[in-house]
Amino acid sequence: MAESTTENLFREFYGASTFVEKRDIPKKFGFRSKRADSEVDGYPDFFKDMGEWLIVVEAKSGVPGLKSDHAAAEADVRGYMTNNAVPHSDIIGIAVSGQTQGSLRVTHFLRKGDSEEIEELDEPRSLVSLTTLTKHYEAAAHGDPFSDAQLRRFLVRLNERFHKDSRVRDTERSLFFSALMIALDDAQFRAVYKSQVIPEDTRLVEARYLNDQIVEAVKRQLDKRANSESKLIDWRDRFAFVKTVDIPLDEYKQIIDDIDQRVHQPSKSAVKRDILGRAYKIFLSRAGKMDNKNIILTPDHIKTFMVNLARLERDDVVLDTCMGSGGFLMDAMEQLVDKAHGDEQRIEHIHENQLIGFELDAILFALACSNMFLHGDGRSNLLYRDSLVTHGKSFAVAKSDEKLRDYVKSLRPTKCVINPPYENDSPINFTMSAIEYLEEGGRLIIIMPNNTLTKTSNQKAALAILGRARLDFVIDMPQQLFFEQKRGVKTSVFGFTKTANGHERDALVTFMDMEDDGHEVQVAHGRRDTGRWGAIAARALSVIRDGLEDAEARSWRSPIFADDGGLVARGVKRNPWPPAESHDLDAAISNWQEARAEREAAQERLMQILSEAGIGGFDA
Repeated sequence: MAESTTENLFREFYGASTFVEKRDIPKKFGFRSKRADSEVDGYPDFFKDMGEWLIVVEAKSGVPGLKSDHAAAEADVRGYMTNNAVPHSDIIGIAVSGQTQGSLRVTHFLRKGDSEEIEELDEPRSLVSLTTLTKHYEAAAHGDPFSDAQLRRFLVRLNERFHKDSRVRDTERSLFFSALMIALDDAQFRAVYKSQVIPEDTRLVEARYLNDQIVEAVKRQLDKRANSESKLIDWRDRFAFVKTVDIPLDEYKQIIDDIDQRVHQPSKSAVKRDILGRAYKIFLSRAGKMDNKNIILTPDHIKTFMVNLARLERDDVVLDTCMGSGGFLMDAMEQLVDKAHGDEQRIEHIHENQLIGFELDAILFALACSNMFLHGDGRSNLLYRDSLVTHGKSFAVAKSDEKLRDYVKSLRPTKCVINPPYENDSPINFTMSAIEYLEEGGRLIIIMPNNTLTKTSNQKAALAILGRARLDFVIDMPQQLFFEQKRGVKTSVFGFTKTANGHERDALVTFMDMEDDGHEVQVAHGRRDTGRWGAIAARALSVIRDGLEDAEARSWRSPIFADDGGLVARGVKRNPWPPAESHDLDAAISNWQEARAEREAAQERLMQILSEAGIGGFDA
């Protein structure tokens, strides 16, 4: 294992001529030797002058040792960020270690000009394109022009404007917002929307002509690509409700201007964000409509974490069989595009062939298509239909589903990242269908109730799954993860690898207790990061990748088959770490959520028993 291997991986990612190397770095930047108090010239491994800011890079092999591990790379890059002749320049430092692209560890730092403080950035945690790195630099150095807090405040105020006088129905607001965002990407619409006038026919709403322009703009943009295996969707019909939106014309135009200035334009230069998924949650939750148990939207930080767990490589084909608003696919698309290094032909191939998504809910499917469009496309293989080809907790595929199964398999998906519905047998069925679709060696990352593999009724299915896939890890999530959606289900992220041999009886699984994800419930703000998530996620990714037992990460390794051959899916060896500390508010909420979940489950069982007994008319 050699440092030169790491350097070659860096060159391979960015291109051999993108960065200046070592002694070719101009002396005017005055980098000093890594030795303490040295006045001798020194050179980082790689360097790039970005004009207003600089990049310095240190690469190490990653072999344990004071001069070769990742900590050594971090220490050296910090040294070059401090010891130079350009104290007024902003500098991004990159520490990288590892011997393969899949095992690289990457840390990014920022030192602002005229400051001695060096800040470790939470994101990115991998090599990214210079375009993406620039977005992260701008956000860290000058403030994200489009922060989560700003977005939330704007959407809350926008929701109030939509709600006024019942202008837009609560269930249609997220779709209406997506229509405005898409229309603003349409050159023809941008050229004419401000000149729209009030109809002479008083029977029409004041903004009818503007509404018509919005619907036609959406149709023009979303009709460009349609998958033959998807159920047909008429975008003009899907957005027909827009034609009856009754907002005074001048105010309507001002709303569109505000969205353009406050969301649409900033989103083009900001770090990626599931804008429409966020709008969906805010609009429905404030209307009291977030009570559909089939729809549990993954928190943003967990979306990115799960995609990172999949460890995407350049040629991976990513599948999401229940994509919701498309958050996982958006994250995956950005990572794959970063790995294309600006190769437009490769990027087009990613959009056309390397992203597959299913969604059965019409509104969420429309939001997913809109989201992918707004973030650079990738809609070629989004399908509006049910993705399940295995039913009844078995791998049997019905004759009627074989065509769909064969079509998806022809796309050769290698990674699947999903958050399935949690009711009834959905989690186990989605797990089995995903494994059915995946290529041999493909990886499934799925968040679902932590008892999915341990329920007595699922034991036969669990063994069937383990006959086709290896369980690599199980990460227990915080009880209050879905607090903002009023869900009390206890979930875990499971990682499987499809393999012909299935799960070997003596194979060890990495378990992790992530009861503390660095987020705390804040009154009136929901769960918010306290500034610790970046480090927690980085530690977790390292532990899972290397299969480590780690006290700080609260991880341990255990077989899942007992000596007598019985399956113990939660691990023969149980959690050895003491319970994580929790704040009183968190604990109270957690207990309330758990009690609520148990009560709802008991009600469902009671109603089922009464129904089977032929007794009806009771309101649980």
